[in-house]
Amino acid sequence: MASKVIGSVFLFLVVVLAGMARAQDDKPLAPGLFSLDGSVGALDKSIADGKGALEKNLGINFGGFLDTSYTYSSNRPKRPSNISGRYFDKDHNKVVFNNFHLFVEKPEEDWGVGFRVSGDFGRTGELLREATLWGKNFHREPSAELREAYLTTTIPVGAGIGVKGGLFVTTLGTEILFNPGAYNDNISRSFLFNFAIPLRHLGMLFSYPVHKILSVNGGVVTGWDNPRDNNGQPSFLWGFGLTPMDEFGLTSSFIYGPEQRSNTGDKRFTMSHVATIKAFDPVTVLLEYTYGHEEQASLGGTRDATWQGIGGVLSYGWTERFSTALRGEIFNDRDGARLGGGVGHANVTVGEVTLTGSYQFTKMLLGRLEYRQDWADERFYRKRATSFDKSQGTLAAQLIYAF
Repeated sequence: MASKVIGSVFLFLVVVLAGMARAQDDKPLAPGLFSLDGSVGALDKSIADGKGALEKNLGINFGGFLDTSYTYSSNRPKRPSNISGRYFDKDHNKVVFNNFHLFVEKPEEDWGVGFRVSGDFGRTGELLREATLWGKNFHREPSAELREAYLTTTIPVGAGIGVKGGLFVTTLGTEILFNPGAYNDNISRSFLFNFAIPLRHLGMLFSYPVHKILSVNGGVVTGWDNPRDNNGQPSFLWGFGLTPMDEFGLTSSFIYGPEQRSNTGDKRFTMSHVATIKAFDPVTVLLEYTYGHEEQASLGGTRDATWQGIGGVLSYGWTERFSTALRGEIFNDRDGARLGGGVGHANVTVGEVTLTGSYQFTKMLLGRLEYRQDWADERFYRKRATSFDKSQGTLAAQLIYAF
């Protein structure tokens, strides 16, 4: 009942805001209905000017963001107060400093070799380090983690073979680890992002533009989220990108190899297909299908495991400042390999619908408000301290300052 009330109130607010923004779509808000250009905007300019001067003197690019959020679950989980089915946004009823993200990069054209190094400090750094499995066991880690560290160059053969070597985020899936400028229109992360695909890899990836509408890539990596290889045998990562027209693009990525500790016999295969459709200017639609299969990886490790899911996001930019993103997905973990079997159930199907409203208070300051409704065909979601339910609703707010 509480989740329905929360959801109704939030949906009403988003519809009202969207209507206000849409009514003035032909005349974009200037300086903006909720603009902070007169106060925070002055800070934006000072930071941008100082950053630009420093980048020019040093000959490198750098930047980052600050991210803080609050999430409330209608199930009010306790001991621990972790929201089920979440990873980077799992903390219930807490104001969380998620991240101070910082990157430094240099393009190839000056030296013939480029590089990028980025790190996360805060809750995201802690969770990313735990997921990466640097150590032998899953345990609480320091709140800092190196996200990416790689070199790039181009081999002058044909149209040029791109080379990337080091630690980098995965090519699979729609969402990536949050980074302004890349796709991440929601506060919460999807089931497909959290459970169906890896987060990043250590290895080497080659890419080649076969045609102006087709590019291919392939390489060797240590595996899923594990820079320190856990079995002495690499995994193979490959894919392609097809863009036959400006309004449509398709990216397909695949990874195959052994991922179990000290086991090179049982292989894991995952593929992810993402279509991007831009029917007209303010609307973007993303559709994803992801499938995974691993030998002897079921709940209990007695048989092969399969997982798959579909998802879609509809984003609409009502004005230059205000946008909404509606996401929906269904994810099935047939053998309990990805969701952990819920509360003893090997075959669990989960789904969610998420509506997020975003407002650009200044060029650098972004605010978001989100309601998400999760459901499952089993009692998967923790409720209070000891019980479980088939659904949960969450309300979240977020502020991001990018520089």
